[in-house]
Amino acid sequence: MHSRREFLLTGMGAVAAGLGTGALARAAGAGLVNPCDPGSLPLLGTRPLAAAPLTVNPKTFGGFRFAPWFTGDDFPDQHIPFHTDETPTLPKLRSLAVDRARVAVIGGGISGLSTAYMLRRFNPVVFELRDRFGGAAQGGAWQDTPYTLGSAYVITPDNGGFLDTFYRDIRLHEHVRVDNDPLTVELNGEILTNYIHGEGFEPGDMPALNAYRQLVNRMAGSMYPDVPFTAPWMLALDQLTFKQHIEQEVALPIPALLVAGIQAYCYSSFGAGWEEISAASGWNFLAAEEFGRWVFPGGNAYMADRLWEELGALDANTPQGCHPSHLRAGCKVVDVRMDRSGDVRVTYQDRDGRYRIMLAEHVVMANSKHIVRHMLHDLRELDEAKYNAMGLEYRAYAMVNVLLNTEIPTEFYDIFLLRDGAFPTNVGQAEQYFHATDALDGSFTPSHLPPQPGTRNVLTFYWPLSYPTGRFELVLNDPYERFANAIAAQLREVLPTLGLDEAAVEEVRLTRWGHALPLAEPGFIASGNPGELLRPFEGRVHFVNQDNWALPAVENCVFDAVNVSERIASQL
Repeated sequence: MHSRREFLLTGMGAVAAGLGTGALARAAGAGLVNPCDPGSLPLLGTRPLAAAPLTVNPKTFGGFRFAPWFTGDDFPDQHIPFHTDETPTLPKLRSLAVDRARVAVIGGGISGLSTAYMLRRFNPVVFELRDRFGGAAQGGAWQDTPYTLGSAYVITPDNGGFLDTFYRDIRLHEHVRVDNDPLTVELNGEILTNYIHGEGFEPGDMPALNAYRQLVNRMAGSMYPDVPFTAPWMLALDQLTFKQHIEQEVALPIPALLVAGIQAYCYSSFGAGWEEISAASGWNFLAAEEFGRWVFPGGNAYMADRLWEELGALDANTPQGCHPSHLRAGCKVVDVRMDRSGDVRVTYQDRDGRYRIMLAEHVVMANSKHIVRHMLHDLRELDEAKYNAMGLEYRAYAMVNVLLNTEIPTEFYDIFLLRDGAFPTNVGQAEQYFHATDALDGSFTPSHLPPQPGTRNVLTFYWPLSYPTGRFELVLNDPYERFANAIAAQLREVLPTLGLDEAAVEEVRLTRWGHALPLAEPGFIASGNPGELLRPFEGRVHFVNQDNWALPAVENCVFDAVNVSERIASQL
């Protein structure tokens, strides 16, 4: 099976043989043309999984101490890049300092870091807008407990397959814990660990619940819809909503409590309800959960952190006196276009505000499509089909990390918070709901950090805003106060359920856009949009990102990284 299970069964060619796994390809190959240029910048930036001590001057909301502003959001003066035109102040191009690379990668999340890692023998340069790498897989750590600011886990890979080899190559297996537990939910203040087998349901609900379980097993087996969704039945499945397909296959009224569980999962995974997302996309996610999850310290920030370390090690090969240049943090790329030389010209603003140019033989754009639209010069005029395909709808996310001065007495990894079971069933209800959907135990996986005195933990809440206007609510009308007060009220509900006192909370940290998601609409795949998004621009600009499939999964990031790396390597 591809994507969420295992996609590299055939056709690996140059990647499997030439880009290699293990430490064999760490030495620098054909590197930067001017690695000692004075303009080269010491910009390794902050690692994705960075320690963060308690706030010196916290704010108080609802009786809890909060960090004073969104963490992971380091944009000055509330100027959010690429929500306005970024290019009007560009000086004359001939006055700018020029650097060269064989490969430039734009975006320092898992998509960009994975691509750079697979092309590391060509000394790629990675540009990251923020000071911290990781993208949607940033994390933090308090004491010896890492936590995620975005994505949390990967699906257990097939033993010996490419994903398994890739994960082991960057040593993820050294700090992994496998979660094979069935869906756990909170309902009316109680934790139900056997929900999927009927705990909490009425006897009359059991025929529909049993039929649903059989459907899940079937979709996880021979009917699993995998990337790149080439089979006709998969494309037909993509034309249905997830809700339509489940109702059609179960052929019985779906119990309200089951609807609540499905909706909570869809909100948490997709930022949208079962009535909005494609059935093919829905099953690509939910059915893959049957194979278990690999959980790392700090979630997928641990994976980004390992890739960051591997790429940063390349600078050890830079001649003495030269600044590291492989990882360029705090560098905002504002313009990408073909140069008269035949290379790709990347214009960016360094962390000191100076504009610079890099000429690269190939460029990989590993960032969100709404940002690519701003960066790629004259895209609408030069490639209207690609420009139109990039018109994706995004759903916003908030994350909440609750720093605790004690252990969590309840054993769990992820609990879906169904509250009284009256979960939203449409966009209008979702807009009024305003609650986190699930909570994760930050110490589920043993830390890779040296142990510190005392017992600590982090409780992480996922809070999708599953409606179109959610992005604006994270910006307008003093959003921090509104979100902080809302989560404080929910904490008072959830903490007793987990056996915790309010006094256990040392600090609460909010993150916005930590897990922003493209909407996996019905028909997106069948329309051919992924093909348009994946197609290279002018043969030199390539695209690696979860947006290509509207599926927010690490496996899809790596899937694209492998294919693009193979294509680029064959031309260099």
